[in-house]
Amino acid sequence: MLNARESIEAEIVRLVQGAGGDAPALSPATDLVGLGLTSLMFAELLIGLEMELGVDPFQGETSIVEMRTVGDLVKAYDDALGAESARG
Repeated sequence: MLNARESIEAEIVRLVQGAGGDAPALSPATDLVGLGLTSLMFAELLIGLEMELGVDPFQGETSIVEMRTVGDLVKAYDDALGAESARG
């Protein structure tokens, strides 16, 4: 199974550095708004993750507006990947 945490962290670092920022230190508690991600950058993050991981966790009951931290995103993608694996 793909590692959602590593993919999410790598994509966030890529976006922040692409905007001229320093690579942030990330943990599950890192606040997404505090990273300086604009709404466009957040959309780019989600599109990149869907392409890389092959799932969109926000098509079901998981709400994108509930994503506050890196850990929230990791859980959403881990849950979606687990559900996808269970479906076969």
